[in-house]
Amino acid sequence: MSVLWDALNNIDNLTMFLLILSLGIALFYEMINGFHDTANAVAMIIYTNSMKAGYSVIMAGIMNFLGVVLGGIGVAYVIVHLLPLDIMVSSNQSATLVMIFSLLISAVVWNLGTWYVGLPVSSSHSLIGSLIGVSVAFGMLNGFSFSQSVNWKVVYGILTLLAVSPLFGFGLAFILMKISRKFVKHPKYFKTPRPDGKKKPNFWMRTGIIATGAGVSFAHGSNDGQKGIGLIMIILIGILPSYYALNMDAHQYKIMQIRDSASNLARFYQDNNETITKLLEENKLKSALKIENNISECDVKQVHKTTLEISSKLDGLKSYSELSDANRWKIHTAVLCSNNFFEQLERAYKTIDNDKSGYISDQRKHLITSTEYVPFWVIIAVALMLGIGTMIGYKRVVHTIGEKIGSKPINHMQGAVAQAMAMITILLANFAHAPVSTTHIVSSSVAGTMVAEPDGGVQKKTINTILLAWLFTLPVTSLMGALIYIVLNYIVGLF
Repeated sequence: MSVLWDALNNIDNLTMFLLILSLGIALFYEMINGFHDTANAVAMIIYTNSMKAGYSVIMAGIMNFLGVVLGGIGVAYVIVHLLPLDIMVSSNQSATLVMIFSLLISAVVWNLGTWYVGLPVSSSHSLIGSLIGVSVAFGMLNGFSFSQSVNWKVVYGILTLLAVSPLFGFGLAFILMKISRKFVKHPKYFKTPRPDGKKKPNFWMRTGIIATGAGVSFAHGSNDGQKGIGLIMIILIGILPSYYALNMDAHQYKIMQIRDSASNLARFYQDNNETITKLLEENKLKSALKIENNISECDVKQVHKTTLEISSKLDGLKSYSELSDANRWKIHTAVLCSNNFFEQLERAYKTIDNDKSGYISDQRKHLITSTEYVPFWVIIAVALMLGIGTMIGYKRVVHTIGEKIGSKPINHMQGAVAQAMAMITILLANFAHAPVSTTHIVSSSVAGTMVAEPDGGVQKKTINTILLAWLFTLPVTSLMGALIYIVLNYIVGLF
């Protein structure tokens, strides 16, 4: 918090107002995320009468908190890097502010509207769609082509995982439900909850439902919480680059480690210059930024010089506070540039020399610690907002998950199986640093258990509605984000 306090004491009132407003909207987005996604984690617990709603949401809040704290920051920086580097390193402060507010407004409006009608919609889709929309709008208005406006490689990877993960959850739930029917014979495990809420599952079934529900909450915090963290880091870096471009709390020895990594990568480039030059000529190593204007530059042919510059500027440095604001930003952009290049080189060397590929990977891990970090207060704030959102808005989604997906209300075994498979799928995605949709994974897992039952099935109307929401969320929020950006950009230009 000391860095934030220093920033607040040294910025003008307008910047402070815009910072507080944007952080407030981002945290409100996380609360809506709780409406949508965290409710999925307690839906089965509440619907099957395994635990009272009040206790369920408290448990979900605690497990979400632990998930955010222990989940790492890999997914968060996938979200940050979804934006093209030219936007992040832009010196156009007003464009950065307009971009931030546009994507926040777009994501919040869509999430809040779909929650109000009780529709399980992906917060991940809405955030990613909004990011794409404002990135394209920014790029087109600043001289970039459509292909250069967004980091499409990252987008394609995210969209693939968003599409595959629900199918994976559906398949796992279907298989496990079939196995359960074959080996678990006692009918008490397959009872449907009573409408009056008085009859609870037996002890073992209730324990399983509560445990898997807690697991889904933890998994949700470890994945979806990081999306909020990534969003807040975009805001902090965009509005307060002098304070958040680098980890100002980094210890002297951490700075020395980063300096050594930059020096080692520069030496590796020099020692393997012939191979790298050949890879450049074969176009296997491409520029991190394809620049058509003067916003920024990141030339792969200058990476050796850029990496040496990082090492030189950090030599003998005890704290990043010793650097000027301009040099902090230069190191930030130089690290992004060098990391992008050596990430490509690491993949290229996997087919040439696996040991060298591993060496590059080790050095990169140390290098990016200067730019890929998260202040602890951000993690705490996101965790709290997820918990608050769960307690306020869970009822609408619980009803949809429990009764409107299957052709008949879900039974106790289906609830436990669906939650277990959703938890496993989300944790696997988190391990791979992949942002996925808790909503669609839980919904598809429930559908998998329904289809697996001999007399089961799904309500086509509800499934079709969820699928349509899945298909339309991305284009609608992209268009909304782009239009909001264009309008706000025009308004700002009048002043």
